[in-house]
Amino acid sequence: MGNANKTRLNKTRKDKNNVSAFEIFRLATGIKKSYMPLVILEQMLSSSVLYINIILGAKILDYIADAIATPGNTAKAEQEITRLALFMVILTFFLSLTWCITNKYLIVLRREIDESVLNRISVKCLVLDYQILEKAGTLDYIEKAEASSHSNGGITSYCSNISNITGHIISIIYASVILASLFTSNGNGDIIIVLFVIAISIFIRFLIHKKANQMQYSMFEENITSNRRYGAYFNFLYDYKTGKQERIYNMADMVLNGARREAGNIIKLIKKMFFKELFLSALTEAIINLLLFTFYIYTGLNAANGSISTGSIVLYAGTLAALSNNISDFSGIVNNLHIMHQYIGNYISFLSLENEKYEGTIPVEKRLDNDYELEFKNVSFHYPNNPELILKNITAKIKAGHKMAIAGRNGSGKSTFIKLLLRLYDPSEGEILLNGVDIRKYNYDEYRQIFGVVFQDFQLFPLTIAQNVAASTQYSEQRIWHVLGQAGIAGHIKNMEKGIGTVIYNQDEEGVEISGGEAQKLAIARALYRNAPVVILDEPTAALDPASELEIYERFDEMTSQKTAIYISHRMSSCRFCENILVFDNGNILEMGSHEKLIADGGLYKSLWDAQAQYYSTSGK
Repeated sequence: MGNANKTRLNKTRKDKNNVSAFEIFRLATGIKKSYMPLVILEQMLSSSVLYINIILGAKILDYIADAIATPGNTAKAEQEITRLALFMVILTFFLSLTWCITNKYLIVLRREIDESVLNRISVKCLVLDYQILEKAGTLDYIEKAEASSHSNGGITSYCSNISNITGHIISIIYASVILASLFTSNGNGDIIIVLFVIAISIFIRFLIHKKANQMQYSMFEENITSNRRYGAYFNFLYDYKTGKQERIYNMADMVLNGARREAGNIIKLIKKMFFKELFLSALTEAIINLLLFTFYIYTGLNAANGSISTGSIVLYAGTLAALSNNISDFSGIVNNLHIMHQYIGNYISFLSLENEKYEGTIPVEKRLDNDYELEFKNVSFHYPNNPELILKNITAKIKAGHKMAIAGRNGSGKSTFIKLLLRLYDPSEGEILLNGVDIRKYNYDEYRQIFGVVFQDFQLFPLTIAQNVAASTQYSEQRIWHVLGQAGIAGHIKNMEKGIGTVIYNQDEEGVEISGGEAQKLAIARALYRNAPVVILDEPTAALDPASELEIYERFDEMTSQKTAIYISHRMSSCRFCENILVFDNGNILEMGSHEKLIADGGLYKSLWDAQAQYYSTSGK
């Protein structure tokens, strides 16, 4: 990504970090419309149950005190106590049951929303330009987006906090009405002192929570890279595919030391934050206790002079305790919402990241004759943030229906040539044409459909053989068997108990392990199943034994009949099957021609051929 694109990306991220509450609500309700009304209902029920118990409990205590003070009213008091207790139990049971049902249902909704949010990250990764996704810096960006989609920055957590504010406001209103009766009934100047202490405590706790949340987000930012690396090290330990190398080369200490190093970086920062957070927590508790001390003195003095009843002491004390907690939580949530905007801003920013490639609209002509001619015209290329040219003024035609091989030393530009052809990257200079039209002008989804590719680092998935070959859950069994036969593995698959329904790899209980050569044949079958007019095979026989390699080459014409085929290979023997060979060296096409011509020319190709000739069953000409 160039400097201009990086500036645009940073601006996008800054703008999205200022995401509004409305955008977040719209995101959540867009997934589940019932979510926000239910979280608000949950908070209203919770607040109501608390104050119903405080108010009615205090009233019951007053009746008890009245019965003790005036024995003649005992019968009436007992009736009132029974009535109030029954009413309180029934009402509390109904509200609590409703709250419980709502809460359990919200757990399901939160999971659905969280899964949808994470799914959007996955989808974004799939549609993001490869040249962006491949950048190392993008990994940190994805890590932030994933972390911001849950935990402190989660969409559902944000909505829950908004609903908590609603609940706290309701609780504060309840408490204010109750406490107002205390202050108005006494009419003395003590109320000013009490209100002043309450106001000061609210203000100070607001500042404390703001500072704590800023510290927390700062730690999150500092830990992003270490968290990602720490997770990567443990993936090495858990992944059975890397287990062979770890054991043979005694890599356990290296991997564990790497994990410990990153864990040490994380723990060091956590320890650094510990004492700061401990001080803030102690300060918060001191303020809460100062508020409670002031109020208990105030209510105690009023109870001592008979201004309030025994039940009122419980009512006011319980209300103040609830009010104190609500004020503390309220100020914390208000500050936390500001920080959560930053977390969620990372997520929304990632989803808003725009692709850099030009999006063409021209449909690719569907040709029954597979007459698709590709051409590089004066193409040069360098990777983002690296000015060194990997390809230099490349000009070459890939003729329809012909077989082409790409040879050369490691690092000569062969794989980059294919990446540009597949439009995983766009040229830095020059153009690539399909039937005379710049490939950037074509609809990209349609353009990539003309290729069937076997990458050197191909991936198979813990799915059935049929699904791996078809790259879909919908497939033609007849065609599956046909391409398996072409790839030379049909007989082996038929001997499996479930045939093409066999699940490969051990992520599934019934998964079957397959060899590297078998996996490569399945990857070749997948490329053939697509029935694309252009087949690209990157090191197609690297994992095969000589007999299997010969079998693949002997079937080469059949596999790519009436198709354009491009081979990238370090095994020069594969080049003999091709009509044209491009020999790359240091980003240039050094030689071009048939096997016989290049041998006769005596250049780089011949030197590479001669270096490997001892391994061939037949020598070159």
